Amino acid sequence: MFFMGKKLKAKGQDIKLSPLEFMILLKVYQADPVGISGYDLIAELTNTFAGMWAAQSGTIYPLLSRMQEKGLIASRDMKSEIGPVKKVFNLTGISKEVIETMLVENFEPELRFFGNYLEFVCDMMIKLRKKDNGTAINLDQVKKGLELFATHLDETKLKMGNFIGTIADQLKLKCKSCNYTIEREARYCPSCGNSLT
Repeated sequence: MFFMGKKLKAKGQDIKLSPLEFMILLKVYQADPVGISGYDLIAELTNTFAGMWAAQSGTIYPLLSRMQEKGLIASRDMKSEIGPVKKVFNLTGISKEVIETMLVENFEPELRFFGNYLEFVCDMMIKLRKKDNGTAINLDQVKKGLELFATHLDETKLKMGNFIGTIADQLKLKCKSCNYTIEREARYCPSCGNSLT
């Protein structure tokens, strides 16, 4: 996500995205296959940045236009159940490849980045507090923030653990002849030798 303008290759093209453009693609990817309107995208981005930055239509709509010109997103009109037709954005083949490549190739460095950032912020707060004991840093508030972050981390680990468990269960095969459970890819049962196909 925050790969700071790293060039990517997708379908033989060099693609360079700003961190905000990449975040927009992530939000559009999350909304796939339905798509996301500009209005909903702005609300999602503002929510994601949790008060650190508020997305504005004057920033997002021009970016959406440029990204559409580059072939990174496509738009279509979608009839709303309660109001007028709205324009929704979807990924293109190139942008889907870019997102999936970045998520797979940069997963660990991004986690390290967030860990480093959290450590930096905590160290700076401690340094400020030591320098000036009367500083406005509310250590109870910092503690609550870290507890909230830990809760998010625990929930994410649980979600990933459940997902990994589901994949592992799907990989288990059962031999129809001898009922033996096979926990790897196989054509024949290692117990009785019968074909599994």
